[in-house]
Amino acid sequence: MQFTVTINQVKALEWGLNSQQALLFAFVYGCPSWAKAMQTEEGIYFVLSKAKIVEELPLLTDKPDTAYRMLKVLEQAGLIELSSTSSVTLLRLTEKAAEWNKKEDGSEKYPTKTAGAQGRKKIRSTSEINPSKVGKKSEPGSEKSPTNQDTSNQDTNQDTSHSSQDDPAAPSPPAVLALVPATSPRCEIPEDMPGPKDPECKTFKAWANYAVAYRNRYKTWPVWNAKVAGQIAQLVTRLGADVAHNVAAYFLKINDAKIINGCHNLGDLLAKCEAYHTQWATNRQMNATTARQQEQTQANMNAAQDAADAIRSQGGARNAFL
Repeated sequence: MQFTVTINQVKALEWGLNSQQALLFAFVYGCPSWAKAMQTEEGIYFVLSKAKIVEELPLLTDKPDTAYRMLKVLEQAGLIELSSTSSVTLLRLTEKAAEWNKKEDGSEKYPTKTAGAQGRKKIRSTSEINPSKVGKKSEPGSEKSPTNQDTSNQDTNQDTSHSSQDDPAAPSPPAVLALVPATSPRCEIPEDMPGPKDPECKTFKAWANYAVAYRNRYKTWPVWNAKVAGQIAQLVTRLGADVAHNVAAYFLKINDAKIINGCHNLGDLLAKCEAYHTQWATNRQMNATTARQQEQTQANMNAAQDAADAIRSQGGARNAFL
């Protein structure tokens, strides 16, 4: 996992990137310094699998398909060019992308990694010959926080496989910097979504999960009005902000005739939100058919019990006359 990623907020805003897209591009920008180069008919590309992005940027996403969709957004923004082989994703930076590391006068903000590497070699060779001229050697582990932290990829595991399989035995170092707030959505929220758009809003997370799941199922946005705003606020109050959004999204997966007839409206969710919380927590849907089946099973068990009691009673009566 890469510990530190530096975002150029000025360019991110200029290019219309949100925080997640900027985080991904900041990581992608440094790939040519460590990723494997591959010659193709279109020129040189660098190998960067979706699984590698997920491994190095766990704060961004845990889904390879989501990572690829975000790469496509960067391609549409004119920052990268994508290609692929049968097994891995390939990319390269565009001329526009080079502006990420430029000063206003057009010069590089920081030295390139190649030049830096050569410089370090000279310093190390000099220090081996005459250490008094360059000072003391760095303490063990000092490379983890180099002077120029903005261009260092010291925490990127260059030896990690680009396949989708991870080594379960490999230790995971602790994260020391969170660039994406915990309240940020796991996917980009469409601009045309109705309702609250401020992540700090109490009902934003629950409403966004409900609305996006609703659109995925019905191919249209749910209606947003004062009544709906009150209902979603009640949902968060009754279930808590930590789980209300999960239950709201799960509700759209329930296939119950009554719920479907009502197009999964918030009134139905609010009416039995605690019950839907239990279904979400246990991952077991309960609809009318399932309830009838359980009811019939219980009825059969009751009938069998009554029959057994009757048989035992008849046996007791016969014994009384013996």
